[in-house]
Amino acid sequence: DKKMNSKRLLLEGGGNAANTACALGRLSDYVSSHVVTAIGNDDYGDRIVKDLQENNVGVENVERFLDNDATSPFSYIIVTPDNARTIIHQPAIYEMSVDFADKIDISHYTAVHFDGRHPQAALHLSKRLVQANIPYSVDVERPRGAGHDELLENASIIICSSDYCNKVLGPPTTNGPPTNQEYVERLRQVARMQTPHAVLAMQTVGSKGSYLIRLHSSGDNADSDISEQERTILEEDTNSCAPAVTQHSGALWCSTWGGIDIVDSTGAGDAFQGGFIAGLWTYMKANFPEESSSSSSSSEGLESISDEALAHAMRIGTRVAAKKLECLGARKGLPYVTDDHPLQKEFQNLLAVPPKVRTSGFRVRVKISAKKQIK
Repeated sequence: DKKMNSKRLLLEGGGNAANTACALGRLSDYVSSHVVTAIGNDDYGDRIVKDLQENNVGVENVERFLDNDATSPFSYIIVTPDNARTIIHQPAIYEMSVDFADKIDISHYTAVHFDGRHPQAALHLSKRLVQANIPYSVDVERPRGAGHDELLENASIIICSSDYCNKVLGPPTTNGPPTNQEYVERLRQVARMQTPHAVLAMQTVGSKGSYLIRLHSSGDNADSDISEQERTILEEDTNSCAPAVTQHSGALWCSTWGGIDIVDSTGAGDAFQGGFIAGLWTYMKANFPEESSSSSSSSEGLESISDEALAHAMRIGTRVAAKKLECLGARKGLPYVTDDHPLQKEFQNLLAVPPKVRTSGFRVRVKISAKKQIK
């Protein structure tokens, strides 16, 4: 019974993996992205497709439901002056069909990213990827019910939200915020429980930035290395405000990008994932030539990537997220690599990192499995 006026209105696309796909699309000098989803055959669905295309995202694998009641998902997001958000979501009535997922041509893609929606179709697609030895990553925002654990089981990379471990394990028993080592130990515990074949696990931790751990690896930042002694991988760049990346407590830690005026946090995690994925697979492409076979190398290549290369990929994700934070909505602030000098510099520095091992080849065309929303 209360009427309030808003100061601004923004209508744009949203949804976790759709936002990640758009972040990748704006980095198209290095990677290409294509989306897999199901939406209604309505005006909102048309707007969803158009918005994706305008962000350089391929839409050839979008299932459109023809029923009159098959509306596309929609979210209202209310942002208050203190940057707090309230989200009112109208979900889609139908899920992507398994038959549609079964017909998708996966032969041209060597990396897939899931956000956990459309669980049965996603699970079916993930099994096809395992058979084809194509690695996939999962945005682990929260437990999503049936099919979620099975989807995680064969993931190569998981990227967890700041409170996911708490949702799985319960809150920490110690008083006060977790220590860095406690963060790492809890993420390892979740990874052992849910994703036994993963090579890399990440977690975003709000204003602390993000951290990454290796799983089942003998690399620079091996599973057994839980020393509190800090080792600097990348120095802070005071000119561009690029954050330092350090190694300690068995993880790589990347702080947030400096000099940013935060307007809206909607989609920041999705943007970070897009930037990180772009950096990671760009490096794999450059150092695992296309002419070599990729039939048996996905895990081997990820395990052999150096801390320095991973650090630059983390910084790329951090930069993409930082630019998004400066604008209202999930996509308006996503940077185009051609327009952002610090981002260009990070890609150049990434590609200058010498590879530890040269084995097999990767074609970098990232297919995204997602549910679309208009926000």
